[in-house]
Amino acid sequence: MTKQVSIEAQWMWFVLFSVTEGILEEPVEDYSGLLDGMEAAELLAMLEKVQARLKQLGRGGESRIEKASPVKLYIDKKYHVHMGSPDGPVLPLRPLVKTLFILFLRHPEGIVLKQRDKYRKEMEEIYAVISPNTALEDIQSRIGRLVDLQDNSFSEKASVLNARLDQLLPAAVSEEYKIQGYIGQPRRIPLNPLMVNWL
Repeated sequence: MTKQVSIEAQWMWFVLFSVTEGILEEPVEDYSGLLDGMEAAELLAMLEKVQARLKQLGRGGESRIEKASPVKLYIDKKYHVHMGSPDGPVLPLRPLVKTLFILFLRHPEGIVLKQRDKYRKEMEEIYAVISPNTALEDIQSRIGRLVDLQDNSFSEKASVLNARLDQLLPAAVSEEYKIQGYIGQPRRIPLNPLMVNWL
């Protein structure tokens, strides 16, 4: 989302609130180009504000704005991540990236990054299922880099995961599936564990 879009969106909001007669007229300009450049979350926020203003003007009716909500994940024995149902579309992630995603979904309490070596064996087991044709030595080497505090592999894969989720999911819900947290605090995926079904 660019700064220009945000400024123009605020301007539109100011114009809307300047209406005092309770009469909404057709806008002089076509704002479709501006709306095309806005993210889903910003559009939903604007719609909510518009609806509140319409209600103040006596023009509000039943709410037709539905907030996007996270969909359930269904994870099978091979760690295919299905969206919405056991037969839903599979979330396409690369093996190491998916290994991190599965690990964090299995630990909704969060993981302290400095202690990630404690999860080495678990990650090796997950990776072996996700990529069954990979040699044991390669699995151990790749996971070894993920847990090595001197290696950037973990941060890189977590960033790739979060960016990929932004590409694959609506902006309004993608944050629920990302690895998040602050320095010194456990990192976790904020998705409600009840939204994750292990098949």
